[in-house]
Formats: sequence, C-alpha cells, structure tokens
Amino acid sequence: MNNDLISHDTPTAPENSKPKFFAPFILVLLCAVAIGFGIRHYRSSSETITEAASEVYFSEIGAGGPSLEKRLVTRLANAAERIDAALYHLDSAPIADALIEAHNRGVQVRMVTETDNIDEKAIGRLQEVGIQVADDGNPDSYMHHKFIVIDERYVWTGSYNTTYNGAYKNNNNVIFIDSVPLAYNFAQEFRELFLDMEVGQSSGGFATKLSDGTQISTYFSPKNDTISPLLKEIQSAKTSIHFMAFSFTHDALGNAMRECFQSGVNVQGVFEERQANNQYSEYNPMKDAGLRVILDENRGAMHHKVIVIDGETVITGSYNFSKNAETRNNENLLIIKENREIAEAYVSEFERITR
Repeated sequence: MNNDLISHDTPTAPENSKPKFFAPFILVLLCAVAIGFGIRHYRSSSETITEAASEVYFSEIGAGGPSLEKRLVTRLANAAERIDAALYHLDSAPIADALIEAHNRGVQVRMVTETDNIDEKAIGRLQEVGIQVADDGNPDSYMHHKFIVIDERYVWTGSYNTTYNGAYKNNNNVIFIDSVPLAYNFAQEFRELFLDMEVGQSSGGFATKLSDGTQISTYFSPKNDTISPLLKEIQSAKTSIHFMAFSFTHDALGNAMRECFQSGVNVQGVFEERQANNQYSEYNPMKDAGLRVILDENRGAMHHKVIVIDGETVITGSYNFSKNAETRNNENLLIIKENREIAEAYVSEFERITR
C-alpha cells in the first residue's frame, strides 16, 4: 500500500478576479486537507498488520523459508501495548529477546508456563528484567497451551512449542488470527491461568465469525466439554477425514473414525512413530480395521494435532487426541469452518508429510 501523499493541481485564478490574499488562503486550505487525509490514511494502514483475517504457517524444515520462530519474532516486534503468552515451553533465545525488547519499549508482557518448565533459562531472563511469569502450580497435569495474544487483537496458536526443535526439527502448525472477539476469548483464558482463578465470564465454548466469513469455535480443556464437539464433527464427515496426530489414544475418537470408515468415508492419518508404540495408541487398531494410516518418517517429531473433515472443516490447537488432553491438561481446541483456503493448506501439509 502506498502511503505517499498525492498532490492535486488546482486551476490558477485570473490575476485580477480575486483579492491577492485569496489564492494563498486556498493553497493553505488544500494543504491542510491533504495532510489530514494523509494522516488518516497512515493511521489506517499502520493499524493493519495482516491483509487477511487469518494466516496459516507450517514448519519449514530444510526448506529455507521463514521459520515459525522468525515469524513469531516479527509479530512480537509489532506489538504496541500488550503481550499475553501462555507457553508450555520456552527455550528459544530469539523469542525471549523479542519479549524482552517489547517489555523495554513499554509493552506490557506477561507469561504463564508449565510448572515443570518454570526454571528454564529463557524464562529466568524474562524474570530478571521484570516480566511477570506465573506457572500453573499443578505438577499432576500440563499447562500445555502454545498461544500468544497481541494487543488484544491478534491470536497466535497451534502446535508449535517455542523451542529450537519446535521451529527447526519438528512438524508444527500455527494459525495467526486477526479478531478482537477471539483475542478477548483467549485473553480471558490467559487471565484465569495467570491469576489461578475464574475471572468473570468463562473463556470456553466460544464462537465468532471473522471479517472474511471464517467461523471459529474455541474450547479450553479441562473446564469445557471438548470431546462432544470433536465427536460431532467427526460423525458429520461425508467424504473424507485427514488427520495428523502426535498422540492419538482416545478410544471414543478412534471408534468414531473407524465407524466413518465403515460407512464409506475415506479416512487417512499419519501418526508420530514414537507415540504409535504406546500400548494405548489408536494406530494398530486403525490399521487392523483397514484404515489408511502410516507412521511419520521425520527425524524430528510429527507434532501436529490436526483433523480436516471433508476438505472444509479444520480442527487444530494444542490439543492431543487423548484422555489427558480432555480431562486434565490446559489445552485449546479450535474448530474452523467456512474457509476452504485454510482447509486446503492443512490438507497440503498432510500430503507433503505423507509423500
């Protein structure tokens, strides 16, 4: 977008038709109007960081493209007022640097993390400069979120842990969303975790529509019923289900997918190899039932938690397909509809991984 002011030529009045002071007055008035339009145009363009209501990113392992780490650093550099980060894991020095730089320029930065990870070096660096960091205080479950709310307008969430491996070795996805209502919803979840108490209206079971018509529903476990909406979406499948699962041990979800397959739905999935060896994994039962499921061959972790239904509906977030994710851990689950471009992006990632 061009922010340059556009000047307009005006006809010159006949020399004797108006008093001499009138022409300078008109010029001054026109300059003032042009400057006013220019300022308004600049403000409008500077408030918009993204051209789209949402953007989807994947790990660029070995591809030489922008990493998730670099993309997040750029987003944090654009923060003007507030950053609320709920991060299971933080060992990325560049991201810690970006949070500290935001804090130093006057942005309010707060973070909540998993109890087991509160002593990480990068988190200690944040605390040293005065950034408030809280942990979930529960050693029996995980604060497993990987979301950041920027300026109460933008939400960054997905499967990506803010670590070196998360950005450069593991298969991960992130969706970056421009939506004030959604940002408020995630910020409410953050406040409840940060303050370790319910704050006002519950953050869960929320639905909104983006400016481009995309419909997003969000659920936060363990306080929300996450399994019912998941099963409803799977059972609604008419033609296809594609899934990428780091951990898939939930019997009800596995049964629902097998029933879809038996009714003629094309069900395809990829499992993280190391997790598929778990005695509770759905990999072998699905394979034995004839579903087209394979093991990931990436040397790192296939860390996605994604289901795409009929090439139209996307389920993503931090939520592994397990009982612990449903009943114990702090997780976020997004169900995204009415945006085929987003669905096609996730199906393309599935096809890339399974080639």
